[in-house]
Amino acid sequence: MSAPYFTLPEFKYVKPQTLEEALKILAENAGEAKILNGGIGVLGFMKERMIEAKILVDIKGIKELKKIEYMPGKGLVVGATVTANELLQYLEKNPEIKKKFCALYESTSELADAILRNRATIIGNILEGLPYTDAPGPAILFEAEVKAVSTRGERVLPVEGLVLGPMMTSLEPDEIVTEILYKEPPAGARTGYVKFNPGLEYGYVNVAALVANPDNPQKRDVRIVITSATTLPFRPKAAEEVFKQDIPFEKAAELAAKKIEEEIEPLSDPYASAEYRRYLASTLTYKLLIKLARGE
Repeated sequence: MSAPYFTLPEFKYVKPQTLEEALKILAENAGEAKILNGGIGVLGFMKERMIEAKILVDIKGIKELKKIEYMPGKGLVVGATVTANELLQYLEKNPEIKKKFCALYESTSELADAILRNRATIIGNILEGLPYTDAPGPAILFEAEVKAVSTRGERVLPVEGLVLGPMMTSLEPDEIVTEILYKEPPAGARTGYVKFNPGLEYGYVNVAALVANPDNPQKRDVRIVITSATTLPFRPKAAEEVFKQDIPFEKAAELAAKKIEEEIEPLSDPYASAEYRRYLASTLTYKLLIKLARGE
């Protein structure tokens, strides 16, 4: 007999060719059907018996979900079935868009490995809800929203607050996320992403940051999102507020780093202690902010 874990349980596989067909299947099998997109997350969770699915609905063949579109002044739309490597290729072919969404490019480059990036999708990486994934940070940084569609209609949800835990979201069982919109950053903003992962796929701490008008306290816009250090993505609002003070940027960055140390409630696991993650979150954020402010 095979082991009960690390083997897939029995399930029915269906591959609809249209969004309407997929939505109908979900509506008729709410609670029993799961979306299969890249498959890396959902299949792994099924092997571990962390989730159950009697039906897997493969949406990769739905053409309208395979799109990338930049809308000037609005942002970048990425369809549900776009893989990490497809997004990287698009950004590399469009350097001005890549520059606007640099943190997205850098985080996607760090996602999994070169082979898995051919399969893994950006939306799937967000929705699987693991603390260590790379896609959520930049999505929150760019105030991204997802479009969730069902037979009942559609709604738009911010990525911030969408994920509640591993494979847990505020989505309804019959909804499909069809696309994500990364909103246009402020004019002249610089963004970046740093991942501390010595020899590992997952980072001990990941930081995404945005800096606009660093030398003008009245117009400064600074955003920080820390992932992998905490159970859910962490937005240190008190640290961001520091940059509204009429003080030099480097001084504000020092104070913000201290605020992060005070605010964050980091995880502790065999890879890194809570105190080490606290130190990394503060230090990596400071270094990234200074780098962005200097335009390095």
